[in-house]
Amino acid sequence: MEYLGVDFGLKRVGLATSEGELASAWKIIEVKNFREALEKISQIIEQKGFEKVIIGLPEGKMGKNVAGFIKALTKRGFDVNTVDETLSSKKALETMIKLGLPRQRRQDVDAYSAAQILQDWLDAGGKGDTRIL
Repeated sequence: MEYLGVDFGLKRVGLATSEGELASAWKIIEVKNFREALEKISQIIEQKGFEKVIIGLPEGKMGKNVAGFIKALTKRGFDVNTVDETLSSKKALETMIKLGLPRQRRQDVDAYSAAQILQDWLDAGGKGDTRIL
């Protein structure tokens, strides 16, 4: 199965992939608004044939934006799971430093956060949070 990990943001969306038990940072897409993010991610899911989408679910106001994004993807027929994304960006940055990535490459933290989110889901045996705010 191919999985897509998503670290959702209203300007930058980090993406990661996995075909097995190891998640890899993939890329970051720039978006102008919620609708553009929904369209771009939907196209990527369809074009690449991802079977499951794993999205990091934050708390607070951003959590409500992400919940709306999840609902919109689900309405389009995509299989979406969530994972608590608390500290995913911090963990991702720590990983990037351990890997010795130069400061310039650390701008890709959103993709590495998506990989952390996806890896957390994989490590939990493909089980994550399924709550929607």
